[in-house]
Amino acid sequence: MLSFAALQRNCASVFFFAAFFFQLHGDAAEPGRVLWTESRVVGFPDTPPPFRVQRVFENLDLQKPLSVTAFPGTQDLLIHVHPGDYGGPGRLLRYSPTSLSPTSLSHTSAGTELSEFLVLDDIIYGVAFHPDFLRNGYMYIGCNGHSDVLGEVCTRILRFHVARTPPFACDPTSQTTIIEWASNGHNGGDLVFGHDGMLYVSAGDGTSDSDANLAGQDLSTLPGSMLRIDVNRPTVAKPYSVPRDNPFLDLKGARPEIWAYGLRNPWRISVDSKTGELWAGINGQDLWESVQVVRRGENYGWSITEGSHPFHPNRVRGPTPIIPPTIEHPHSEARSLTGGHVYYGTEHPSLYGHYIYGDYSTGIIWAAQYDGTAIVSHFLVARTSLQITGFGIDHEGELLIADHGSGLYRLVASTHVPTHDFPRLLSQTGLFESTADNKLHPGLIPYSVNSPLWSDGAEKERFIALPGAQSVEFQTSKCWNFPDGSVLVKTFSLPIADSNPPNLTRIETRLLTRQQGEWHGYSYEWNEEQTDAELVAAAGRNREILVNASSTEGGLRHQTWHFPSRAECMVCHSRAQEYVLGLSVQQTNLDIAIDGKTMPQLEYFRQLGLFHQASPPNDGGTEKSRESSTFTFPAAFSEMPRLPNPADTTQPLEARARSYLHSNCANCHVKEGGGNSKIDLAFNSPLDKTDLVNAVPLHGSFDLDDAKLIKPSDATASVLLHRMRHRGRGQMPPLATSVIDRDAVEIISQWIQSMPPSEREGRQATSGTP
Repeated sequence: MLSFAALQRNCASVFFFAAFFFQLHGDAAEPGRVLWTESRVVGFPDTPPPFRVQRVFENLDLQKPLSVTAFPGTQDLLIHVHPGDYGGPGRLLRYSPTSLSPTSLSHTSAGTELSEFLVLDDIIYGVAFHPDFLRNGYMYIGCNGHSDVLGEVCTRILRFHVARTPPFACDPTSQTTIIEWASNGHNGGDLVFGHDGMLYVSAGDGTSDSDANLAGQDLSTLPGSMLRIDVNRPTVAKPYSVPRDNPFLDLKGARPEIWAYGLRNPWRISVDSKTGELWAGINGQDLWESVQVVRRGENYGWSITEGSHPFHPNRVRGPTPIIPPTIEHPHSEARSLTGGHVYYGTEHPSLYGHYIYGDYSTGIIWAAQYDGTAIVSHFLVARTSLQITGFGIDHEGELLIADHGSGLYRLVASTHVPTHDFPRLLSQTGLFESTADNKLHPGLIPYSVNSPLWSDGAEKERFIALPGAQSVEFQTSKCWNFPDGSVLVKTFSLPIADSNPPNLTRIETRLLTRQQGEWHGYSYEWNEEQTDAELVAAAGRNREILVNASSTEGGLRHQTWHFPSRAECMVCHSRAQEYVLGLSVQQTNLDIAIDGKTMPQLEYFRQLGLFHQASPPNDGGTEKSRESSTFTFPAAFSEMPRLPNPADTTQPLEARARSYLHSNCANCHVKEGGGNSKIDLAFNSPLDKTDLVNAVPLHGSFDLDDAKLIKPSDATASVLLHRMRHRGRGQMPPLATSVIDRDAVEIISQWIQSMPPSEREGRQATSGTP
């Protein structure tokens, strides 16, 4: 835990670093690096997915793309981007390729004609062209922002007129509001025309918590529903009419626009171009993500259920039975599902007729074939590092993928050669000379960090394994870039033996390895004899452990240890955090003890030949820039970033608190991270840019009085602290912990209480001195 003892343990790990090095390398004055050439962490433990993704239109500067749509009557694409953080503006960019071949293979080398098509103050969620667009020029936009009519934040459907002749300009003055409703979170706003000519519109439950407004089962309000309206037959009162076959026309008090209900947060809807079936990807809450084929009058359960599982079963139910999801994923596989399209292209015959969809947080893409009644084929298509926000179909019927972090991608056949000899035992990895003696290969480099991640009280040993004589690209402000074949090793141990001091028992060793440009995570579970560890299955697992705990009556505590799924590994080790998390200057800029003397750990790494200079832009990585012998640091160690240890009471309280939040929370809660809150918990973000202090919670207040994320001088009303000090629904972090970090809770509580009530948020966290 984060106590002085913990600080001592962190220091002890530094001394272990030195002892380990001397054991392997001898004289510290002239350190030598033993080369690691015995790696057998190669390939994949399971058959590799049949596809991978390839970047397209690489020369386009796209800021946070959300979706891509074929522009009717042209060869152009309409790319929907979201350059802001939360809320507007929303931008539609028109891409006019100079040439296109009959297949989307040419996407990799097409032209660069990118122009602004439409800008709104609102965030744009969806775009749909009228089926008769070439004649009437109508384009419909789903968006969310402040409504002057309703006087609050709303989701609304707007219609614009687009010229029917080149250059097909959009007239912003033609904006007409079709329908709008109050919604401030889980906004829906995607839209598509069905084969029946009706406009289908998604509406989330309108809040960011557990259906706080109880909208999911309430047919008197639009949120939590799929709407169906007729924009071709406006009435005197409205620019649309309600189709006569909508299911709830005769139900007293029901909104007649509702086609189906019980939806939490539909993210991307589409219509099967052959069958006309309406598909929706549904973002789950705590445990489940789902896909739904949406049908007339059906109830999909929210918030009585989350997917097919109980959520608030005692809430009032709607008038029709609850229908289970068409497809369902636990959060060990997906955490923020993005709906897709049924594919009828020609490039990938094995995907023909399959619904292709993915996940924003894990980057996984799946395919599912539906026969009108049930799923008859379902398989994993690709594992990616993308933050998938949308799928599109180009003019050739081929699939495009919108990645929020970089641009547009397509699927291509995988080049991975199937392998079945991936090490099933830790002793087979080439990382250990002896697992029974916990003796690592001498080529592995131990390291320590300033601000450790809380791991339910486990002690950790960390190592870097670089292939051969290769080195790491050094960066001052970012995590370092590692070569293919690198393996990062972390072993977790708990005091489960009754002794004083407690004997540590190894529970798990995790590997993070870079293969063919992508990072992959694996877990190995140690046996009771402590002689070896076995590869954990892809889905992960839990294990109940009896742990020594002096604070618990009887001195023992039952603890659930979670071995993460391979998808969960990459939720934290995400592209937004550059995958490797702790291997950065600010985490490793600390002093280590060698032969009774201290020296900077970074300098020690340099002497081992660990670093090479970052390549200049467009350099391509020259041999000179990759030579570790020529590496020099850009500044003195005292001038480079350094996180304070949260347990170090000699450091400023705010810096300690911000450091803890950085290492434990900022892997998701940063710009481009996987967290679905506004907050930015990076250590170097000024406090007034974190959206943390005096901010109204977006995802529930837990019945705290006058709750804020952080309420200065009032820890009891601070939701951030509440999430930290309980386990279960709404806990933070949401995975990989079942034990409260009570020392961290105390640090954050003290920090909040130390803030004056008039805290102006204007300060930036101050790093502790070396």
